[in-house]
Amino acid sequence: MFCNRDRFGKGVDTVQRSWRNVDLVMVFVVLLLTSFSCVLIYAATTGKTNPLIPNHAWLKQLLFSGVGFIAMWIAAFVDYRFLQRIHWWIYGVVLVMLMAVFKFRPVQGAHSWIPLPGLSLQPSEFMKLAIIITLASMMATVDEQESASYRLRSTWKMWVVMVVPFLLTLKEPALGQALVMFAIFSTMYVVFLRRMWFVLGVSVFVMFCIAFIAVPIEFPTQAMNFVQKVILSHHLLHGYQADRILTWLDPNYQLSGAGYEIHQVQTAIGSGELTGEGWLQGVETSSGGVPNQWNDYIFSAAGEEFGFVGSSILVLLFLILIYRLVRTASRAQDSFGVYITMGVVAMFGFQVFENIAMDMYMSPSTGITLPFISYGGSSLVANFLCVGIVLSVALHQRLSPTYTAGSSYFSA
Repeated sequence: MFCNRDRFGKGVDTVQRSWRNVDLVMVFVVLLLTSFSCVLIYAATTGKTNPLIPNHAWLKQLLFSGVGFIAMWIAAFVDYRFLQRIHWWIYGVVLVMLMAVFKFRPVQGAHSWIPLPGLSLQPSEFMKLAIIITLASMMATVDEQESASYRLRSTWKMWVVMVVPFLLTLKEPALGQALVMFAIFSTMYVVFLRRMWFVLGVSVFVMFCIAFIAVPIEFPTQAMNFVQKVILSHHLLHGYQADRILTWLDPNYQLSGAGYEIHQVQTAIGSGELTGEGWLQGVETSSGGVPNQWNDYIFSAAGEEFGFVGSSILVLLFLILIYRLVRTASRAQDSFGVYITMGVVAMFGFQVFENIAMDMYMSPSTGITLPFISYGGSSLVANFLCVGIVLSVALHQRLSPTYTAGSSYFSA
């Protein structure tokens, strides 16, 4: 909404719902990503005999894309402020679903899905969106108070909103999804506080994390001894989680066991070289040599069949998507719109970085999917809904009579 003035000089609050405000670049990028997804999933699944591979996976992905695309436009043309009024209902319903997964039999050792006729629902995918909406509403409410307090004693409920689903997701276990929730909260909280001391504190924490990762890379033998003699012996991590760290530290660790997956991923990406071996021509992809390639390791299919050039184009599309999201946040004209958009930025940004990084030996494998690319109906629909809500932020803009048109929350 913009504030227009009639000929009598009075402020008139109007709603601007024009196609000119639809970010067609963002929509086009999302369509390109889902098209790329179907191409890669077809290559990674067609002709394979693995019983874990869904039948006609690329067709199902195309169907999920259609459902998600419709959901995106519905979300775009519904005023996003409506979510602020029902955010506790959204959070509560999804939280119940997140707890309900433990009533069903585990799939591949994890209680992450609710079986439905013909498909499975993964509540943790929608929990990420519920956290974004709820935190954005709570933060916007604080901003709107006359004497806003940003101290921990006034904002501790925000931590609870993140910690409860975080712990439930860890229990499934789904470490990757839990890490995404933490990344969403951290990013939104930094934007919310806007305090130099907190930004500096977060910067120090990030530097510590970088050092924590760099030291094991520099001293892999000592790091592996620490994992085996301290972490494993004291049961601080599950065995498979420790194996992921060990295979990250030593590429040759248990090549026929725990290190098999990531070794095959590296082989596939390396064989693609500059321009790739061609669609359906990749040896690892065609033979099904990379486990879970249609899901967690889908980037390896792009690397093998389309090479560095094709992989770079895929990364570029993600960079354009993130840029358009940040651009929308910078133009948002209320704090709720800013927070909800930055939450989506954090979700997509962290997932893209971690998924590609684990394929490139830059971080341990955590089971995080690549947005819009990895196979999965729940993930795809949730991602489309996120984009739709961001589009709604751009479409439904409201300014008070005292607000200067064209200014933004970031510039205030």
